[in-house]
Amino acid sequence: MKKYLLAIFLVSIFVVSSSMAYAGVKSSTFHGQFRINSYNQSQDSGTGESYTTAASRLRYRPTWDVAMDGGVAMHMQLNIGHIKDNLSNARYDKSGSDPAVGLRHAYVLAPVTEGVSLIGGLVPLSDKFGDTLFSGDWDFNPLTYALLINTGGANIRAGYATLSEGSESNTGGTGKQTDDVSAYVLDVDFGGFGASYYLVSADDAHALAGSSQSYYGARYSGDFGGIGINAFILGNGGTFKKGVVSATEDVSNSGMAGKLEVKVPVGSAKIGVMGIYASGNKDTGKGFITPMQIIGHHGYWGYTGKLNIQGPTDTGIDDPIRIDGSRYSDGGTKGQGLTTIQANVDFPVSDSFSVYGALGTFSKNEVPSGSEKDVGTDVYLQGTYGFGDGLNLQFGGDFASLGKGYTGTSKTGSTTLLFARFQLEY
Repeated sequence: MKKYLLAIFLVSIFVVSSSMAYAGVKSSTFHGQFRINSYNQSQDSGTGESYTTAASRLRYRPTWDVAMDGGVAMHMQLNIGHIKDNLSNARYDKSGSDPAVGLRHAYVLAPVTEGVSLIGGLVPLSDKFGDTLFSGDWDFNPLTYALLINTGGANIRAGYATLSEGSESNTGGTGKQTDDVSAYVLDVDFGGFGASYYLVSADDAHALAGSSQSYYGARYSGDFGGIGINAFILGNGGTFKKGVVSATEDVSNSGMAGKLEVKVPVGSAKIGVMGIYASGNKDTGKGFITPMQIIGHHGYWGYTGKLNIQGPTDTGIDDPIRIDGSRYSDGGTKGQGLTTIQANVDFPVSDSFSVYGALGTFSKNEVPSGSEKDVGTDVYLQGTYGFGDGLNLQFGGDFASLGKGYTGTSKTGSTTLLFARFQLEY
């Protein structure tokens, strides 16, 4: 019955969006994304035993955009799928207890005055530091009110976001509740320069109740004769309340992070080199700690496909490293820091085929006695074939050597990964 209701709903959106010439509607567009991700992964995670996992999963994201005559606009995106292991009939889990149709985005944009707009709803929020703190692409789409201001050449975003859902529980796959978070966002950009202040606090129902983290930083992005420069510096400070890290007292943390990235065209190819450093501390609850730990998320901030993540490797196998040295599967209070140097190359072979390759090394900066700093080395190779009209097939492989800083055991490991993504964006 639910499948029929879903079909009726989607058809209704299409019919309504095709015929809305009333109520001040200027334009209405129905579009979206359809994709199938497939992978085969052989991994020895340091336990001495190897295992292989494989799956193919479908996901569909129908999207509806409406523009009104007075400048008001509406955006909505559903997330349907994925079909996990092809067994659960487009449901979130194999038990079939929950439907897989979710509201991913839904917001209204309204003009307030010249150069000022108000946005409200489920808004995809990404930081201004390359998805290193929080990412709308990784589904950080909290209930948000924000002012978007464009004045005197400056672009300003000032808003409040909340994941608070009262008694509802969301463990985010980490075993700890990761909703019930409030975030305050302020970004100012002028030309290629920008500065931001973010505050993320865990509400009472969260596993880190009462804890908060603040972030402040500056950035630059520009182009010099075709050579692209992207850089930032970030400071972080916060407090974990008594009972989270220590049973007897509050624990404070502080740290800094920085990035320098250069992209150079070489013939028809483009080569990128990036270095990121985030300070760490061997004690739990100290060092630079990203908001991603608090909300149980990640971001597309790096070049490679296992210790970082790319779109085609974002399914089932993803347990990458954050810039604070924590893994995606970690929760909450680890700030051992990270140093990573990465390079990539992207070049067209023909009008319909291109190749992308990347290499990265990863190391933690501070670890407890008896632990290792080495996270690993990651090599990624991807081909993209375009069928035209937004339809692409991406395929390739990744090999990652996993150091003891990643495995958390006394042994090193490795991962060999084959993947493909068949995707239509229309």
